[in-house]
Amino acid sequence: MRVYETTFIINPQTDDASIDREVQSVSELITKNGGKILHEDRMGTRRLAYQINGLGQGYYTSLIYEAPTQVFPLLDRHFKLGETYLRHLTILCERDLKALLEPEEVVTAAEDKQVKAVAEATPEASSTEAVPKPTTKVVAPPTEEQQAEPAEAIEEVKSEGSLERKRQDDLEEEEEL
Repeated sequence: MRVYETTFIINPQTDDASIDREVQSVSELITKNGGKILHEDRMGTRRLAYQINGLGQGYYTSLIYEAPTQVFPLLDRHFKLGETYLRHLTILCERDLKALLEPEEVVTAAEDKQVKAVAEATPEASSTEAVPKPTTKVVAPPTEEQQAEPAEAIEEVKSEGSLERKRQDDLEEEEEL
């Protein structure tokens, strides 16, 4: 048997119980006729690229399964007779099934093994030393002398600025004469 993927769109205006029944009926049709469901993905309500029967949204569901070829005419008939199905498509599945069917916990366990192997290979670097520690800088409040300095500096800048303005005014007056 080959692996297939069927994606279908259900009218989103139907209630959740009806949507569950429709998805379940497709799954049962496949399993009763010698198929085996490998993965079910209920993607939920999404915007359609164009309106179908006046609807701008649809409830998307995708099934990946192994089945004999005799299932396809039955699925096609089921989708055409069902009023809640907007569209359907069945293709030969060309995805990487191992990555799709492998639970995430197994992947994280494999990643943990790789981290441990790297740590064992380099004994001088432990896992706690590899992570840089955050550095904090403690700044003491300014003393009275330090607080007075900025005020004096500001006064000097103001006086320098006024001197520069006076010089510019003098230059402008000389140019006018």
